Amino acid sequence: MEMQGVTYSVSQINGLAGAMGELADRVQDVAGRYDTTSAATCTALSDDDYGRGYWQKNGPRLEAIGLGLRLLVQAAQREEGRLSLASFTYGQADPGH
Repeated sequence: MEMQGVTYSVSQINGLAGAMGELADRVQDVAGRYDTTSAATCTALSDDDYGRGYWQKNGPRLEAIGLGLRLLVQAAQREEGRLSLASFTYGQADPGH
């Protein structure tokens, strides 16, 4: 398969799909740990004025980081699906591979 002047084999596309799936899994793990840690931090800091002030000031930024991680997981999963479909389609179109 050639795209923008670069030739890809079915095995290369499969490798890319696998790597994207692995990336999605790892980032999903990080996102889960981040959410757990963030929630624990919020709970730990909410007992006094300093903690509430810290969370009020930094909470939106920390929530945005969590959202960014979740969006990255979704994008990697979507790309894995696209690459898998491209590999399947390429394999069907070129029986010699």
